[in-house]
Amino acid sequence: MTTTPAMTISAFASASRLSLKALRLYDELGLLPPERVDESSGYRYYSARQLPQARLIGLLRQLGLSLNDIRTVLEAQQGQQIELIWGHWTQAEAQHTRQRDLARYILRSLKGEPSMTQHFHVQQRFVPAQQVATVTRRLRVDELSSYIERQLKELPQQIMAEGASVEGVPFVVYHGQVNADNDGPVEVCVPYGGPLRPTGGLTLREEPAHHEAFVTLSKAQFDFPGILDAYDATSAYAGAHGACGALSPREIYPHDWDGLEDNDLAGDVAWPFVPPER
Repeated sequence: MTTTPAMTISAFASASRLSLKALRLYDELGLLPPERVDESSGYRYYSARQLPQARLIGLLRQLGLSLNDIRTVLEAQQGQQIELIWGHWTQAEAQHTRQRDLARYILRSLKGEPSMTQHFHVQQRFVPAQQVATVTRRLRVDELSSYIERQLKELPQQIMAEGASVEGVPFVVYHGQVNADNDGPVEVCVPYGGPLRPTGGLTLREEPAHHEAFVTLSKAQFDFPGILDAYDATSAYAGAHGACGALSPREIYPHDWDGLEDNDLAGDVAWPFVPPER
């Protein structure tokens, strides 16, 4: 029977092209424990059979996976490993695309070049006062989409379960920016009619009557950072036709989001304003 010669941690580091520090960390986390540890000296000994896993860990780190994500990959079956790695890369590509588009938006602004706002057909409308049931939360960027989608489904159900009726189009008010340093808050609102109690985290209030500039977007146009141009367009229109009041910008969602294709009209970005007195 042929045995594989034991390799000291230094020899294994040289063969795997991983640092001693990395190997010790991977041992502590259980990602790549040595094949044997000498009880008297504490020396770690590895086997050449472990080199493929060491190489995989190193490559996954270069791909940008966290140590927790790498653990998930290592513990999965081979077919699942492929799906997990491909899923990570797909998300990384999408994030890269968003960052590239955001960089273009910033550079265009700094250069004073024409924005994309001229491509939007901005309109205005008067919105009567309405009673709304709302939930408000401070959110990180990575929580935003899933939270809004969940509340747009659950809030109308909660209203009807209490015996009231949904009597308008849901909308989401951004009382502050949501980015790496700012967490809103974000308020999901559903107009309602009938008796309703402020239970289960609900807030009941009146949304004042107001004028607003708005643009209608496809589902794909709601993606960040492209949606910034829509906010710029409505803000510019509001400023040209009046003054910004106390109400915050918002997004209006008249359709079932999950049932929409990317090119389907999905909703509006709106910017409330106060028209000049006549």
